[in-house]
Amino acid sequence: MTLIHVILLAIFQGIAEFLPISSSGHLAVLGKWLGLDPEANFTLGIVLHAGTLLAILAFYCKSLLRFVKLQRNRLAGMVLLGSVPVGILGIFFKEKVEFLSANLWIVGTLFLVTAGILFLSEKLYKKRSDAGDPGYSSDDLTWKQALSIGAAQAVALLPGISRSGSTIAAGMAAGLNPAAAAEFSFLLAIPAIGGAALLEFLELARGGFADAGDPGLLVAGFTVAAVVGYISLALLLKILKKGKLALFSIYLCFAAAAVFLKQLCGAA
Repeated sequence: MTLIHVILLAIFQGIAEFLPISSSGHLAVLGKWLGLDPEANFTLGIVLHAGTLLAILAFYCKSLLRFVKLQRNRLAGMVLLGSVPVGILGIFFKEKVEFLSANLWIVGTLFLVTAGILFLSEKLYKKRSDAGDPGYSSDDLTWKQALSIGAAQAVALLPGISRSGSTIAAGMAAGLNPAAAAEFSFLLAIPAIGGAALLEFLELARGGFADAGDPGLLVAGFTVAAVVGYISLALLLKILKKGKLALFSIYLCFAAAAVFLKQLCGAA
């Protein structure tokens, strides 16, 4: 794996983790197209996710400080509750998710599923907004709503289903305004990404870090993913304010078509 490969993957990770187009799906596709070793690609994927985790921590540092000061302890509880579904599925279905990531037909199909989720989410929100309902803040979430958004995050373990897209859509469907849905989505990402990174680190430690890859390349990937991720997160919030989620549906349809075409050409 070269530095150019790592930077390319890191840029896509930083963009796709926050813009609702599925970072796991894009990493699976790019890894396959670039001919990267699946084990090395998986390890790099965890490092790149850790980079985007840093971007979240930096972007929402004020909200997190309020957690520390116990000013939003109820919301902190909702975040922990909403993290339960992905924790359970991540532990018991990790190998199945890795297997699915190797099948680009599945990844392309799930790109289309994400496109449908985003399109319907925008339509439903516009209907509610036109009726004079601006939505409420994340501090008003109930435990049932937190679990429903957490379930959407768990489904997004599937490569091609956008974590940010599915959780923001679920949050808006639950009645949150777009900014609040985004905040809760990315607060949920902190234990999800952090937990996944910890599990991978422990797995690498058991193997003596033999498959960890070049440390220099991993550091470069982490840094690029963090910087690009921070910029992408700020961009997404601006797009959400304008209610333009369906724009990403168009992109995902083209991405799915490209994946299917590539698969057909490869099979010919």
